[in-house]
Amino acid sequence: MIIAVDGPAASGKGTLAAGLARHYGLPYLDTGLLYRAVGLAAAHAEGTQGFEAAAIAAAKGLDAGHLSDLEALTSAGAGVLASKVAVLGPVR
Repeated sequence: MIIAVDGPAASGKGTLAAGLARHYGLPYLDTGLLYRAVGLAAAHAEGTQGFEAAAIAAAKGLDAGHLSDLEALTSAGAGVLASKVAVLGPVR
């Protein structure tokens, strides 16, 4: 079973999704953290023509280690970068 929860920022999606996962005994994947991790990995190329390519490469190379620094992942800067990479088709 897969349950997807979508909605605007700060609307409680993560809390709801985590609760549903616990209730049904399902794994929980926070895709927002994935976009934030990709954004942080591609940050070195932000504002350049190579940003999209850096984001695609970061998405392809993403592993669990990229999700370990929750402080960095939940920073405002990571949120801005997540918005920039989430619109890229190959990253999605």
